[in-house]
Amino acid sequence: MATLRNLSFAGLLGLGVLAGCSSSDRHSSSSERRDRDVALSSGRVEVDPNTARKVPRDARVVDEGRGGTLGYAARGDGEVYLTDASAQAVIWDSKVRDGDRITVDPNRNRIEINGREQTRIDLKSSDRFQLYFLPTDSRDYRR
Repeated sequence: MATLRNLSFAGLLGLGVLAGCSSSDRHSSSSERRDRDVALSSGRVEVDPNTARKVPRDARVVDEGRGGTLGYAARGDGEVYLTDASAQAVIWDSKVRDGDRITVDPNRNRIEINGREQTRIDLKSSDRFQLYFLPTDSRDYRR
């Protein structure tokens, strides 16, 4: 019985994740921006004010974890997305260039690209984070 309940929960969670994915242009209008904070049943999670609502469907997880530093060296131009998986929210995103080094340290509330701080948001160090990368055509890159 517990196995059936776990499978049902996993199925519902999967449907929720699929419903939250989108391949549309993520910055098409200011009405699609998130508020700085996202309300959750267990509290609040802070979100960078210019962050996309969703991770595009084609983005791939490049690092994830809880309680430690996440990192990724971009393999091509593209965009990175940081989600608070515990809160089920995109909390930060940015365009990156080939070779850029992205570092997320929840214990220090630091998100960096090539050692430069990118935003000042409170990361819940006990939460689970996922870092996604979506490559783009370098001709479309605008910073």
